[in-house]
Amino acid sequence: MGPLCMSRHFDRERELQRSIESVLGEALPQYVICDVELDEAHEAVRVFFDRVAEGGVGLEDCEAVNHAIRDTCPEYALEVSSPGIERPLRSAEHFLAHVGQAARMRQEGKHRATVITIVAVDPALGVTIQAEGTEPEVVSFDHIVRCKLVMGDPFAAAARSGNRKGRA
Repeated sequence: MGPLCMSRHFDRERELQRSIESVLGEALPQYVICDVELDEAHEAVRVFFDRVAEGGVGLEDCEAVNHAIRDTCPEYALEVSSPGIERPLRSAEHFLAHVGQAARMRQEGKHRATVITIVAVDPALGVTIQAEGTEPEVVSFDHIVRCKLVMGDPFAAAARSGNRKGRA
């Protein structure tokens, strides 16, 4: 997929997300959309959502959200799910809630995701990030293709630090 096609793809994703957020906000305001992924190759739209109030997302929640938003993208199969532990970050509010944490970010025009630390957030300018060994940089929200939290793996951290069981 060339740069122009990718840009159109992500514009379509953002358009779908706005449409889905609008419909869900009116029908079921107790839920919030975390992310929308358009998988054109499989003719599917994946919608990740969460509750506004504390509490997990269950099967009944998925059914309710699916029913409320299914008409927003009738040309695609609709997959509805909780965002999980490695939550997607899209909005300024998402990033503000996770300042200081690690995330995997893919920026527009770049083919690979980079593990970064969220340094600061300015809703008007974007998010300040820092990858290991680099200077902090500001990335506009419009240039973020995907961003998900990276949860630390305590077993991998122990292995890297040499604390493996059975070692002398």
